[in-house]
Amino acid sequence: MGMNDNIKGKIANVSRQLFNTYGYPKVTMRQIADACEISVGNLSYHYPRKEDLLMLEHDWLMNAFLAKVREEDSALTGLQGYFTVECAFMHTIIYTPEIARLYSQVINVPSLRNRYCHAHYELFKSFVSDIATDSAEWTATVAMSGLEYELADEGILTESFETALEGIFKARMVFAGKNAEDYSEDICTGISEGISLALRLSDLF
Repeated sequence: MGMNDNIKGKIANVSRQLFNTYGYPKVTMRQIADACEISVGNLSYHYPRKEDLLMLEHDWLMNAFLAKVREEDSALTGLQGYFTVECAFMHTIIYTPEIARLYSQVINVPSLRNRYCHAHYELFKSFVSDIATDSAEWTATVAMSGLEYELADEGILTESFETALEGIFKARMVFAGKNAEDYSEDICTGISEGISLALRLSDLF
């Protein structure tokens, strides 16, 4: 690992700790730089904007679950694998207050909402490869992300997590022009495996 990789790794870890401790709005680039023992200029060279650092938390979380599905649960392929990662991601956000606070900041920054949608579309494509780049699947991802935002908002979760997420995943299939009931097994398996995965890795977050 090169020096730049070491610095970027340290910045990612330190910013995550600061955001979790004080909340995104109260943390400055100067505080992050000081905690990393580097200059603000050096920090800005790697991450020009504070929102770039906030998105690292999202990416780290999603990639942690993706890696586990790829490494430990190789049977979870296609839509089952995709729904597993999405479910584990949302479960961790909903039930981990420190991460929930950061997530609420992500969804309220317009540029990060767009990056969020693109990240989850790329996640979908990594499991389901035979789709066009510009397709109904992109629209479905945007629609699903909007529903996830609502699910994550405080007070919105009025029914069980499993039931709410099943509805969101089925809505995604409908927006993609598919019959949601045809994918019930994939959705149910993804939710069950996703919750199990989130609980197994809860000590990481």
